[in-house]
Amino acid sequence: MVFTLMLFALAGAPDVAAQTPTWTVAPGPTLEQSLTLAQAALAACHAKGYDGSAAVVDSAGLVKVVLRADTAPKPPVAAPMKAAAAAAFDLAGSDMEPRARTDTAFAAQLAAHKDLYNDHPGSIPLHRDGKVIGGLAVADVPHEVADACARAAVATAWPH
Repeated sequence: MVFTLMLFALAGAPDVAAQTPTWTVAPGPTLEQSLTLAQAALAACHAKGYDGSAAVVDSAGLVKVVLRADTAPKPPVAAPMKAAAAAAFDLAGSDMEPRARTDTAFAAQLAAHKDLYNDHPGSIPLHRDGKVIGGLAVADVPHEVADACARAAVATAWPH
């Protein structure tokens, strides 16, 4: 009788497999590559006398890693948004900011997603086989320094 009740209970139970969300994994750098890039970017900034934060995202703009130097002045909020913008638009932040000043449609796209994207310098799209697979960004340091640190990290730590 207990067995029969359990069958009825299970028969009425919702299908758990049907409720489980399916995640699509977007192309992106591996965790190891992401850590290496973020660490290289922070090391490049530290060598210039600045400590900030760095983030790497996949092609969907989802965060792979965020690192913050011990003496960084702020929480690492801007870096993931800058990296996501680089991946979404396949542009470096140093190209996005001036474009937003002259291209009203582009500026509108950025403005519509202020919670997702930051177009300031310091971000670089990451490519594999000619396709965007993510983005790297440095933040919480002067924009010119952030840009130089991101570019140095890609030059030294990203497979070409």
